[in-house]
Amino acid sequence: MQNLNRLTKAERKFYLSIPKGIENAIPAKKLAVITGMNTRTLTAHANHLRRKGYPIGASHDSVNGGYYIITNAEELNVTVRTLEAYGKKQLQSAYALKKGWRDRHNRKEVKDNE
Repeated sequence: MQNLNRLTKAERKFYLSIPKGIENAIPAKKLAVITGMNTRTLTAHANHLRRKGYPIGASHDSVNGGYYIITNAEELNVTVRTLEAYGKKQLQSAYALKKGWRDRHNRKEVKDNE
């Protein structure tokens, strides 16, 4: 088990409210009621804890979607695929925004990331 002493009180509450395994995933709305946090805060905690190495899983399945503690490689892969797809869409939006700005304003002042 991860060292929960290194978490803030809110992070600990979030982490301890999440069930183990994708089959027990808890929807964000239900988790929000349990924790008293809004869904944006839940997302922020999930991302922050992942960056700290905590195995926070997420599934967007319409039936069993929600947060869960990753317990095996298959569950890890589900979450990684979801995060990678989201990241790709965010990058596509950023590139389209820059291109649209350049096209409308005929300017090159928006730099590409290097």
